Amino acid sequence: MRQTELGSAVAQVAETIQEKSHLLQATFFPELMHIELDSSQSDYPMPRSNFSPVTNDQIHWVISKLGPYKAPGPDGTHNVVLMQYVGLLMPHLGPIYRTMFKLGIYPDWWKELVTIVLRKPTKPDYMVPIAHQHIAMLNMMAKVLSTCIAEDLVQVAKMCNLLPSNHFGCHPRRMTSDSLHYVTTSVKNTWRRKEVISALFLDIKGTCPNVVLSWLIHNMRKRGVP
Repeated sequence: MRQTELGSAVAQVAETIQEKSHLLQATFFPELMHIELDSSQSDYPMPRSNFSPVTNDQIHWVISKLGPYKAPGPDGTHNVVLMQYVGLLMPHLGPIYRTMFKLGIYPDWWKELVTIVLRKPTKPDYMVPIAHQHIAMLNMMAKVLSTCIAEDLVQVAKMCNLLPSNHFGCHPRRMTSDSLHYVTTSVKNTWRRKEVISALFLDIKGTCPNVVLSWLIHNMRKRGVP
């Protein structure tokens, strides 16, 4: 595996597992200057909706939508186990999740995850780090809870109109094909008016791994997320 330094023709070659690991880590998780936010003096508006603890029906629905044979996280629990024994687990998972919100606790071992590197399909040269991608495998109980909360956030954003009308990512009933139709229609309508259209497509590198949680929470509360 090799990497060429920016503005230089010198290539850095990684041969051992340790060298490849450090090279991929630097590619996926670049070192950035994070400025934490002190939100103690911030004036937040009233939440746009009330917070509702996860329900047993919601947990059951999330488990039913899991891919049965995906690789497990650090706890080694496969999704198919949850799906087959959901009836036995429901009386325990629901109270555990709701008690966590009531007491304001989150187990440390739930925060542990395994990050693995996969090759992106159809790339011409797998010697360069950017031809690879990383995926995170979470612990079973953390994964189910995170999915439930993500579904709640999507519904809050939809009901309270927190997202622009032309937003597609994480928006219910809006698919990638819808965004392509939207772009195509915009281009053709511009051409029909005998005008020129320009587009700028940005690939933001390392967005999720470098999110500053204090700013994320601040921005969400400013928009009325409970």
